[in-house]
Amino acid sequence: MRKRLLSSGIAHELDRLYEKAPVLRLAPADKLVVFSDLHMGDGGKKDEFVPNAGLFLDVLRRHYQKQGSILVLNGDIEDLAGFSLASIATRWLEVYQAWDEFAARDALFKLAGNHDLGLLRRRPADLPFPVAESLRVEIGEKRLWIFHGHQVSRLDWFYETLGTFLQRWILNPLGIGNYTVARSASRRFHVERRAYLYARARRMLAIIGHTHRPLFESLSRLDTVKIEIENLCRSYATAGEAERRELEERMERLKIEYIEEQRRDRRPPRSENLYHEGPLLPCLFNSGSGIGRHGVTAIEIAAGRITLVIWFDRRRSRRYSEIAGYEPQQLENSDYFRVVLKEESLDYVFARIKLLG
Repeated sequence: MRKRLLSSGIAHELDRLYEKAPVLRLAPADKLVVFSDLHMGDGGKKDEFVPNAGLFLDVLRRHYQKQGSILVLNGDIEDLAGFSLASIATRWLEVYQAWDEFAARDALFKLAGNHDLGLLRRRPADLPFPVAESLRVEIGEKRLWIFHGHQVSRLDWFYETLGTFLQRWILNPLGIGNYTVARSASRRFHVERRAYLYARARRMLAIIGHTHRPLFESLSRLDTVKIEIENLCRSYATAGEAERRELEERMERLKIEYIEEQRRDRRPPRSENLYHEGPLLPCLFNSGSGIGRHGVTAIEIAAGRITLVIWFDRRRSRRYSEIAGYEPQQLENSDYFRVVLKEESLDYVFARIKLLG
């Protein structure tokens, strides 16, 4: 039997965080977007936010603000492990001003991650926006919990205690970049598994960040491609000649994407895509990060649906504009495009959580 990785101590701590979290009640017409892991620095060479900064700012102002969306910033927004808050706020004043536009209509929720956990120790009067540890979202009887994800790992609690000093005063001067769980395949998986086990036990939908790996219905993109390949093979067996040619072309693209995702993922063979024995519940989602090579990913909730999207700059990446099956939507007359990677009805997701749990 597989060893249980969610200790009673961590489960108790997550219960405490959940109970004390502020509650956001969404009306049917409300729209919500979740971003995480921007890792904003001082604009210098070690600032991971720089490549996607213009994209992120335009997307906020010209899309989500215009739509009247509620904005959730789910941790590791400022990289306080490497930079001071003053230097970050000075360099990215425009971003803070954009957040202020959301805050002005009570539509901004800022949560702490392991890289900006120090914000929770500051006086609220010293911060531009209130910061919480997590956020509960209620849509009728549906329960969603948004938290960064570092809370499931005691190692990350230790890193926060000592890591900021090491990163800012020892590693950065030596030219060594941020240590993050996203660089370790096994640690990513264990974080996801613990978060999954907790959400599964509580019959809720959890949205995390932290690992920088987008997840939808507890599946990574690699897992999703596997399923698409299996379904395509089944369809091919009964398809006509013209349809088979289309399926063969689609299979070639999926095989290329599978190899790319497998190279990027590098999970231990023993882990595969199972977090536990039994049916996989669609209870874990991850918004990915704002510092991706191909763009900025986010989780959207609107009109009774949950959606994983990526925003990209076609001057930097053409991956999603060149792969058939995606339909990029241009942001006004800009070089920025939005692509829906996966979407599903919340009623369907919660029905599966209830029936399979």
